[in-house]
Amino acid sequence: MSQRNSESEGSNSTKMNRRRVLSAGGAALAAGIAGCAGLTGGGGSSGDGSSSDGNTGSDGAASGDVEIDYWMYFGAQENEEMTALVDEFNSQDNGIHVNKQSVPFGEFLNKLFTSVNSGNAPHVASYYGSYGRHLKPITHSIDDYLSDGAKNKYFDIAWDNLQVDGSTYALPIDIHGKALYTNDGVLESAGVDPDFTDWQAFSDACDTIVSDTDSRAFSFINWNIGQAAFRAYIIALTQAGGNIVTGEPGSYKVAYDNDVGMQTADLMTKITGDFGWDTPQFQSDSARVQDFVSGDLGMFIAGTWSVNNFENESGKIPEDLSFSFQNPFMFPGEGDDVAWCESNSLYFPKNESHSDAEKQAAVEFAEYVTQNNTLWASAGGHLPAAKSVATSSEVKNTDLWQKYGTISTMYEMVTNKQVRYQPKTAIHINSDRFWGPFVDMYLQNTDVESGVKSSANALKQALNQ
Repeated sequence: MSQRNSESEGSNSTKMNRRRVLSAGGAALAAGIAGCAGLTGGGGSSGDGSSSDGNTGSDGAASGDVEIDYWMYFGAQENEEMTALVDEFNSQDNGIHVNKQSVPFGEFLNKLFTSVNSGNAPHVASYYGSYGRHLKPITHSIDDYLSDGAKNKYFDIAWDNLQVDGSTYALPIDIHGKALYTNDGVLESAGVDPDFTDWQAFSDACDTIVSDTDSRAFSFINWNIGQAAFRAYIIALTQAGGNIVTGEPGSYKVAYDNDVGMQTADLMTKITGDFGWDTPQFQSDSARVQDFVSGDLGMFIAGTWSVNNFENESGKIPEDLSFSFQNPFMFPGEGDDVAWCESNSLYFPKNESHSDAEKQAAVEFAEYVTQNNTLWASAGGHLPAAKSVATSSEVKNTDLWQKYGTISTMYEMVTNKQVRYQPKTAIHINSDRFWGPFVDMYLQNTDVESGVKSSANALKQALNQ
């Protein structure tokens, strides 16, 4: 491989007071394995809006309100923030009441498909923006219900990703992505400059960390799961000039079982092999996060939301942890300098019992949540997908923008068109069925050729079904 500004609307004082309340007992965000998704479950109500006294409906809805049901998978802080947004929307006396229900992330897709098939689907459901083609059979488009100019409220890349066959199937809550975290203490101990201009500079820095400190230099993955390996592999593969698939949605062809794909996988495995930058073991699923926080790991590829995993039991980032977040454009090759990205989004499941008024109310709720979520940044570490929210003073004044640079770096990559969503396939592409072999390769449990072919063949079979 070769080397190589406008303010958001709403009451600032109200939102900041709410944040203080939510932060009072803040716990560390669980859930690295599902990207930014939480793993908590919870109850929720989905009544018909009626009650015995005729004054209120389910969950306190006023009589006559249009009631809509919303399913989400967020955990910990994200759950609190989304709950607060739902409560804020419900308090506006706009004739709409939202009943929220939490569903564990691992069960979410199966439960959503089952609910549609049984005629019990909610009006709104959270899921990844790149899953529009996978979810198209069980969701309906919303172009007829959107407010005028809705498209212009969001970053183009997020809006375009939610288009399937020319129609809009979801609204984006955020844009989150993966980049390079650097532990400033480890790099300073090694005398390493974190401004990596190319693969040679990055390699030299990693070698210096290994030779001059007691820390490991760099981990390609941040969690012991295939999805983490997939997302990081996309970054390196794209910079090498390769692709996961080629062709158009609906007729994709697997493309990473070629020389470029093999070379990228080989580079990945050398990190725990010949280079000696990382160990081919996981003491726990979250071991790389723990190692980074403790100073036993200098750098790793992880998501904007991963900053929440650094928090201690008091919900605070340790004072002695100094770190940076920068674009991951150090991999070798002549391809595009882009990072993997995704969007938590709001879809609209099919249900014959949903009236037109309910569908309209569901979209109104979704527009509100995605265009008034200034606190989503500080809660989940995500860049809000609505442009005015992303550039608001509330977001720009957060530590994640000013001090740590996670959100500001993501904003720069988005505005510079340096992020790219994964392919919009009709299959559940994040499955370990396809990407488990990459973890095996990284942990030196299988060779590159066998691992790549195993992954590619499984994906080919699924795409051809």
